[in-house]
Amino acid sequence: MPPIVSDDYKEKKKKEILSSAFVCFAKKGFEVATINDIVEHSGISKGAIYNYFQSKDDIYLELMSTETSQTYDELNQEISKKTSAIEKLNYLFDIYLDLNPFIEENKARFSVHLEFKLHSSRNKELTEQLRSRRQKYFISQITDILKDGQKTGEIKQDLNPELFADLFWSMVDGVVSQTIVYEDYPYHEVLKEIKKMFILRVLVQ
Repeated sequence: MPPIVSDDYKEKKKKEILSSAFVCFAKKGFEVATINDIVEHSGISKGAIYNYFQSKDDIYLELMSTETSQTYDELNQEISKKTSAIEKLNYLFDIYLDLNPFIEENKARFSVHLEFKLHSSRNKELTEQLRSRRQKYFISQITDILKDGQKTGEIKQDLNPELFADLFWSMVDGVVSQTIVYEDYPYHEVLKEIKKMFILRVLVQ
């Protein structure tokens, strides 16, 4: 009879696997890193890893899901404290302005996420999962802020909230992606100008 393991033990093992996987993905790249690399780094057997995850894709998706849901909940708690749409938008921009994208941990995270996006583009199922996640956690968040601002008269009525939510994240993602390759990229200066342009475009003057 196999030993009975607690839920806490299972959760602990999952976190160990995910932590090791992130290190391996960041060091070697998602495509090159293997389950054997994760085994070597974590000290957990391949069989044990496959008890929790079916593939590298599953490991990454769990990494992303855990990180995104936790960040999303924390962001919503802070956003709910803001009284106006413009305060909420400023807060979201300032999170990225306060970030140092060039430190190793952040650079590794950006690289892993970008590489998996490229990897998923060759797989319809993965692409749909990423699209669904983006809509649920990112597009809807900005869309709701803009719609609320239209109701209060802060945000222009002729503005398409969904379109500008896409614009917001396209600009932020674009700026962040530059820092992966270009160490001299003027990240904060560019983002400050984007913030000014976006706020000016959506705000009722």
